[in-house]
Amino acid sequence: MPADGSNAFYYYDHASKKQGYAGVSAMPLKVIESRKEFDWSVNKPVEFRPYIKDIAGRRRMFFLGTISAIREDSNNFDGSATPDLALVDSEYRDVVWIDVKHPSQWDKTVYDQLNEAWRSSEGIGKYFLEETKQIDAVPQPIDSIKPMSNDELLKQLQEEKKGIGN
Repeated sequence: MPADGSNAFYYYDHASKKQGYAGVSAMPLKVIESRKEFDWSVNKPVEFRPYIKDIAGRRRMFFLGTISAIREDSNNFDGSATPDLALVDSEYRDVVWIDVKHPSQWDKTVYDQLNEAWRSSEGIGKYFLEETKQIDAVPQPIDSIKPMSNDELLKQLQEEKKGIGN
């Protein structure tokens, strides 16, 4: 449902397309199991919302989760802290931790983590290929000494010897 007051309602029938996506209720545990080194007694996955993007040639559905710091003696989260963000692929159920301060890199981060699974199961090619080009290259110096055959070298030495003897 859009939040613009238009009273529109959109529905996408995943079942008719035989798409078995994980629901939002599975997301908190997926996020917790993906980062076992976190202290989950003071960090909580508190919010998940749909995040739909076209990546690697296909529209993909994720859940964008916010991980908030919560004080041990309180149930309130710390609103001044920058939250960690996790994207959960609802089809492959994989968690991708993304950098909240660099949203322009999210698609590539997701692709870097999930591309092997996507490529093997979907038969897709490679995306986000980084082309390398040489810039400010110093040209290689050309050797000023020319290679000579043994006969040429012997001839040159004989001519030099004649010039020294005269």
